[in-house]
Amino acid sequence: MTNKTNDTNFIALLTLGDMRLLNIKVPEHLADDPDDAELGLPRSAALILAERILNIWEVPQGDIEAFLTNIADEALSNVLVIHQLLQVLFPRNEPSKYVHTNNKNYDDRTTWQAIQNGESLKVRKYLEHKSLGGGW
Repeated sequence: MTNKTNDTNFIALLTLGDMRLLNIKVPEHLADDPDDAELGLPRSAALILAERILNIWEVPQGDIEAFLTNIADEALSNVLVIHQLLQVLFPRNEPSKYVHTNNKNYDDRTTWQAIQNGESLKVRKYLEHKSLGGGW
C-alpha cells in the first residue's frame, strides 16, 4: 500500500482518517500524515487482491473472471473496501456468509448480487454507514 501519487493506475482505498476511526492500523511511515491522505494500491496489485477476496467470499470461479474483466477502478476500490469493512463489522464471521445472504437493503438480493449488478458503491456506502456512522 502506498499514498496516492499521480499514477493513473492507483486504486484509492480508505483515507487515513477512516482507518483511524475503524481502528485499522495505519502504516508507521504514514502515522503523521493527515486524515485526508488516501491509502491505496497499484491497479495490478488491487486486481490480485480482489481475486483473493472473491475467492474468500466463495464466489464461483467463472463469476470471478467475468466480474474482474474490465472492472472499473471505482468498483475495484469498492470491493477491497467492502471486504475490509466486513472484517471490521463482523470480525468473528465468515465474510462469505454476509455476501451470500439476502439483504433487505439490496432489495432482498445478496450482497454479491448487488455488487455484480453494478451496485458496489451502494454496498460500500451502507457498510460505511454501519461502521463509521456516515450518511446513508
